[in-house]
Amino acid sequence: MGHGVRRRAATAARCVLAAATAAVVVLGVADAATIPGGIGPFRIELRSSTVCPASEKCLKPDKFSVENLKVTRDPKDEYKYTTNADVKSTINFDDSYKTEIRVTRWSAISNGWTNSVFRMTVTKPCSAFKSHRPDIFKQISDLYYDGKLEDCPITPVTAQVRDFVSEGKPPSQVKTLPYGRFRARIKLIDTSQECLHCLDVVTDVLPKRRQ
Repeated sequence: MGHGVRRRAATAARCVLAAATAAVVVLGVADAATIPGGIGPFRIELRSSTVCPASEKCLKPDKFSVENLKVTRDPKDEYKYTTNADVKSTINFDDSYKTEIRVTRWSAISNGWTNSVFRMTVTKPCSAFKSHRPDIFKQISDLYYDGKLEDCPITPVTAQVRDFVSEGKPPSQVKTLPYGRFRARIKLIDTSQECLHCLDVVTDVLPKRRQ
């Protein structure tokens, strides 16, 4: 894979994460085979977000769990989502943790996910989250910490997330991406290299609609 394609794949991965919301949701086209090939102006549609299979050995509900996940997309804004979920965390989520992301692409030829298109490790994830999405960080503070959460770590919490509205727009400077169906496997890893939680987020990168 050439450097240009790798850069676009890396950007696609970041856009997948921007659109990713922990939820069980089906959106977008019905069949991956209908997605055209090529690279060009795009839109991203979140298709699903599910807990990783048990074979990943990546569920520690005594430390972190997300249940009863549901997301709905705003019919007037394709990048605005309303999330409902039950969240329980007994950890101090600070910068000692890391997030590992592996992006694969669906292949109609093999009828399965290809080898890794892109891998990324996010170090200092709490600070990265606050820096890149201060709006959501403040929402979390206001809704679940009485506005008292001003900085990392994100302390333990049990919360019923109800009608939480967020946006996941791709960066405005990104003009083109490769089309296709992509899966981001996202893992939360602690300092002992133990995986606490894992989600598979699937999105379609589709040609941009004509205005």
